[in-house]
Amino acid sequence: MTERTEKMDPTKTTERTPFSPPSPSVEKCAALRTLLADAGFTAPAVCDRAGVASIYDFVSLREGRPGAAEPSDALDVLIRLFMDVEVVDGALARRHLGAAGVGLLEDLGLLSTHAGEPGGVNAAFLLYPTEGLWIASDLNVSPDGPAHTVLTEDAVYPAITKNTRHFLASLPATPCGEFLELCGGTGIAALLASRYATRTWTVDITERSTRFARFNAALNGVSNITARRGDLYDAVPGQTFDRIVAHPPYMPALEQKYIFRDGGEDGEQITRRIVAGLPDRLRPGGRLYCTCMLTDRREANAEQRIRAMLGDRADEFDVLLVTERLFPPTDYYFRLALTGRAELGDVVRRHEVFQRLEVERLVYGSFIIQRPAVPRPTFTARRQAGPESGVADVEWLLGWEGESAARAGDRLGDMRPVVSGACRMRLGHAYSGGSWTVEDCQLTTGAPFALEARCPPWTAILLEKCNGTASVRELHQRLHASGVLPASLGPAEFAKLVRSLISGGFLCLPGVLDTS
Repeated sequence: MTERTEKMDPTKTTERTPFSPPSPSVEKCAALRTLLADAGFTAPAVCDRAGVASIYDFVSLREGRPGAAEPSDALDVLIRLFMDVEVVDGALARRHLGAAGVGLLEDLGLLSTHAGEPGGVNAAFLLYPTEGLWIASDLNVSPDGPAHTVLTEDAVYPAITKNTRHFLASLPATPCGEFLELCGGTGIAALLASRYATRTWTVDITERSTRFARFNAALNGVSNITARRGDLYDAVPGQTFDRIVAHPPYMPALEQKYIFRDGGEDGEQITRRIVAGLPDRLRPGGRLYCTCMLTDRREANAEQRIRAMLGDRADEFDVLLVTERLFPPTDYYFRLALTGRAELGDVVRRHEVFQRLEVERLVYGSFIIQRPAVPRPTFTARRQAGPESGVADVEWLLGWEGESAARAGDRLGDMRPVVSGACRMRLGHAYSGGSWTVEDCQLTTGAPFALEARCPPWTAILLEKCNGTASVRELHQRLHASGVLPASLGPAEFAKLVRSLISGGFLCLPGVLDTS
């Protein structure tokens, strides 16, 4: 995973104790919302001013964004203070934000007088618009420059990183009852879920994160959210939930140093405990959504290992892993060392750990664990995300695999498949006896997921016939009668192959769990 260094670089040193997150009154939060709104401090406006397409692509002045020497209006001042983390002349800030506005920011503890620059003011926290909210978190760089950056072990990670975008984009904004965010940090996921969930909780092991989450809820006027400090499920004793989400610390760590980042020697320490607690916490029909890094190992791939984490009740759950990127483990850390973000000696130690654990790949992505509302056979699946894979595609696959597991093919015979527009086919021919014959058929697709499959040679003829005019039962009868299919391939085995082609996205069923 690559993040720009200034987003939150654990190589930076701790110079002093950071400011404590504020606990403002309802009235002051309302006044702050008015100030920010009147200044036009919204994600679209910031993106337009910064020349980027998304708030997640924001580049600070230190990172090379061009900008005028002096802020020209209230929006410029807020960007300069709370996103660029630059010192701003106090008189200039009062000119554009008003004396009352600057006084409010100071009274809330968001703004302080700069010790080394007479008349200057600087931000005590990051404050930024994202996803229709205003979110505060710890500074990612000191106003005095990167060499003075404050980073404590309980630092609260910004909610506008690329990895946070991926996490939030993996969560469906569909109605649910009780919603729990674990490893909550700023509380961003629970705040967004407050729009469609009856009640939300955000939990983090650090008091600092809990206070930031409470401030962010108050700032945005969100009332159906509870922020609690605790070690995962210990913070919500005895409660069960319809949806649980987590973006846990997942970086393999030789020593536990930063709470927001380090996940034990294999990176899975927190993830294992989250998954292990699901049998007692996730209601029937509920799901866990988790974005993290996992490991493929010699004895089992990541999706199989997720299932094993569920323990004795694993057969009550479906598991779907959607991978984004795969890394050779030692190579990843060697590249970090080359850029100065890791020590070469640490690379050797990490290599030894990975060898001992028989880690073959680091796997970054999201997984979903689903507890079916009605008991049925469960499934385990893995897909590689395609260029445009999204929540709708995951929802479709969960639905299709669940239906397949429950019905075992009893409805498929009457359905009329068609070839997906994203499907591509390559045929390998062999010349024998004076003619060419197909001996190899390979299918590829980039939607809904990126997948390759080697199929029997007659699959090419099957796909040619899948134009929506014939049912699966009729296709089997016709291909069998014409001698295309092996004589031993009965209706059940044929339906199973068609089902796998649908699952892979090579065939689709218009109007029936259709991704379109």
